Parts: sequence; C-alpha cells; structure tokens
Amino acid sequence: MRPRSDVPAEGRYGLGFWLHASSDVVLLEGMDAGVSFRSVHDPSRDLTFTVVSNTTAGAWPLARLLSKSLGI
Repeated sequence: MRPRSDVPAEGRYGLGFWLHASSDVVLLEGMDAGVSFRSVHDPSRDLTFTVVSNTTAGAWPLARLLSKSLGI
C-alpha cells in the first residue's frame, strides 16, 4: 500500500490501488464494457464499501454519493 507513482490529475498509485492523498484510505476501481466497480477501505475507521454494477458507468453515482456521505 505504499505509493509507487504520483499521477497529477488522479493522486498517488501503489501497485494496483489508488491511495488517498491525505489519509490511509485505499481505493480499487475499474470498468469494462458492461461492468464497473469501486471498492474503498478506510483502515482507521475499520470501514469498507464496494459498489458493483452491470453497466459500464453504473457504479460511479452511488460510489460518489457514499464517498461524499462518509467523508472519504
């Protein structure tokens, strides 16, 4: 979970995981034709959520709402 590279528009990246810029939150996300998902883990709060959709962009609205509501 250590940063391996900085991506200016996106944040820090560490071996397949996106790392939050100012906390220890870890994100894993992806999409392909007909599927999308985002999984977020905040070890300091022992909190994890995952959103999976069977459409290419379906996971993002709920994932954004959860991130905003939970302050992630």
